[in-house]
Amino acid sequence: MLVGLKQYIQARTGQDILIVLHQMGSHGPAYYKRYPPQFEQFKPVCKTNELASCTAEQINNAYDNSILYTDYFLAQTIELLKQFDGPFEPALLYVSDHGESLGEYGLYLHGAPFAFSPKEQTHVGCFGLVGQPFRL
Repeated sequence: MLVGLKQYIQARTGQDILIVLHQMGSHGPAYYKRYPPQFEQFKPVCKTNELASCTAEQINNAYDNSILYTDYFLAQTIELLKQFDGPFEPALLYVSDHGESLGEYGLYLHGAPFAFSPKEQTHVGCFGLVGQPFRL
């Protein structure tokens, strides 16, 4: 997603721009597809969409690997934006689109009706960086 982004930004120096990146992040049930092999640090991993055929440990490990990769992606994005602290006033806002259940109360994934959803599905990750240099 970041390939060519530096050149895109450079071509718009002096302009106000808004860039929206939407990644798959840690969207299940195929957590194992959400990161490249070198990010498989937590093992053993569930390598199927059929979560019922995996252990809780395998599911959690695959999910944790996807979080590890998301962390790496965000770090790379922040480093790229730091290069433009001067000609631009870069800001980054990261918001997850939903939480994810990993077996709490016997629930997996997300999408339970809001009235019945545990906090794991309704409380989402979010942070922002703005200013020179980036600060909260």
